Amino acid sequence: MKRSAAIALVLLLTASGLYLFIQKKKASPRQFKSTDEFVQWLAGEAVKDAREQNHVELDYSVASIEKVEEVLAKLHDQYVQNPSSVAPKGLGSAYGAYVGEVIRKTEPGARWERDDPVGGEKSYPIIWRSRHSYPMAWCYRRIVNGPEDNIWLKYRLLKEQRSQQASPEPKK
Repeated sequence: MKRSAAIALVLLLTASGLYLFIQKKKASPRQFKSTDEFVQWLAGEAVKDAREQNHVELDYSVASIEKVEEVLAKLHDQYVQNPSSVAPKGLGSAYGAYVGEVIRKTEPGARWERDDPVGGEKSYPIIWRSRHSYPMAWCYRRIVNGPEDNIWLKYRLLKEQRSQQASPEPKK
């Protein structure tokens, strides 16, 4: 009898220790070695969300920014119907990371920063042709405000402006 009780106690302690270990692993926040690693992970979460929740495949092409706009439009509609059903900060950050990754991959020299004098700590601007853009904030505002903050139009306008700035003056 004593042996059975001892075995039961060992099993109970082992099981509870394993349970606590698993819970601790779940609760501990992910650690990232760099801003780029964090942003790439977050962009991957947007790709998964788009596929699983909206049946949309994102491929890191410029054209896929328009698909993100469509997803954000649906999220805005959900947000208007029931604000507590959508997490605009988290989803805006994920989709903004994705949009920024498209910019980083398609624009020579584009890079992420964690903090910014204008946007503040953890604003995650993407530096693109010497200018700072905030795609995470773009996507957050698109979810909350609606079509007036269309990210596809914003991207195209900024792309056009930056292309004009990079073009040399015509010779007279």
